Formats: sequence, structure tokens, C-alpha cells
Amino acid sequence: MRPFRAPPVAAAVLGAAIAAAACDPMVREGDIGEVPGARPAADTAQVVDSPWGPVGPADRDLIVKVRLAGLWEIPVGREAARRAVRPATRRNLAEIARQHERLDALDRRIAARLRVELPNEPTAEQQGWITEISGKRGLDYDRTAVLRLRLAHGRIYPAVAAVRGSTRNTLVRTFAQQCETFVATHMRLLEGTGLVGGEALPPMPDASGAPAPHPPGMPMPSAPPAGS
Repeated sequence: MRPFRAPPVAAAVLGAAIAAAACDPMVREGDIGEVPGARPAADTAQVVDSPWGPVGPADRDLIVKVRLAGLWEIPVGREAARRAVRPATRRNLAEIARQHERLDALDRRIAARLRVELPNEPTAEQQGWITEISGKRGLDYDRTAVLRLRLAHGRIYPAVAAVRGSTRNTLVRTFAQQCETFVATHMRLLEGTGLVGGEALPPMPDASGAPAPHPPGMPMPSAPPAGS
């Protein structure tokens, strides 16, 4: 594969493209930030260099996970557009499938640039979800599809944010920012079906440093002064 050389991009244009990606989940392939600037040579076998900075295991893992998400959510969303009982389920899951098609195109383009091998089949767990959903009928079909999709999005959301906040690769950083917008939009679409209950949500994160709940019946303490 010939090495990709990114064209020069003015800082203002790049800033506008990234801002647009953060606000619009229906981004186009050309909206991916093209930011050259090599990093120092990799010092481990797990980190490789690229024109956009080092590519680490978490970067590659995100690219693979986004591909896997599309491999099972696209067929589920397309089927739900035909089989779901509720109009909101048909409409919202069809939209999720359409958006995943766009996201998959972005993912495959980045994988090619960063030389990340992608799967062509869902995992065994994801194939089980497809089978489980397809085997339901009536409102159980809607509930099961929304349950599985919302659980999956709730799990990947913090993973996307972690890569967005820590990656040293500017291409992956822009891609993760775009993924954040897609995943947040999909969660809103799923919640818009009215079928998302507690069983559709992953466990709460650990918060051992959180303050204890205020005792019921006790007066609330006075508000602290505003920060300066």
C-alpha cells in the first residue's frame, strides 16, 4: 500500500470540520480530519507510527469495535424497519441502520489508512443477539431489539470517550469524536421508542469517591459561594 500523504489543511478549515462533525452525526467521509505530523518512532511492538501519530492497541480496538457494531446493528435495524410493531421502533431503528452504514464507511477508510485489519462477521455473541431478536414476535420483538441495542451502546460509549480523551493519533481522535456523536444519537433514538427500562442499561460505573446521600428529613446545608 502506498503511504497516504494528507493534503495541507488550513487551521480554520480543520477547526470548522471538527466542529461540524461534533454536531452532525451524519458526517461524510471527507469530513475526517487530515492532520499530518509524525510522532517519534514507536518503542514497543504494540505501538506503531503513522503520519497522524502513534497507533496504539486502544486505537485499533476502537476501529475494530466500530466495525463489529455495524456488522450486527445494520441487519437488525433493517429487519426492525419491516417487522417492529411500534412505528417509533421501526422508524428509529431504521435510522440507526442508516447511520451505521455511514459510520462503517468512515471506519473502513480509517482502517485502510492506519493498516488495521477488520473483521467481516459479527462475534458469536452478536450473532446470538441477531438470532434472539429475529426469533421474537409482536411487542417482544420491539423490546428485545431495543434492549440489546441499548445495552451495546451503553457499553461502547465510555470506550469511545476514553480513546477520544487519550489517543495520541490525531486521525483517531477526530474519528472518536465523530463516534461519540453517532453513539449519543443512537441512544437518544433508542430511548425515543419508549422501551428503554433499567434492564436495557449497563451497570453504573464505580464512584467510590462520591459524597454520601444527604439524610432524609435533615435541612440541606447552605449553598457554597460561587467559584471565581
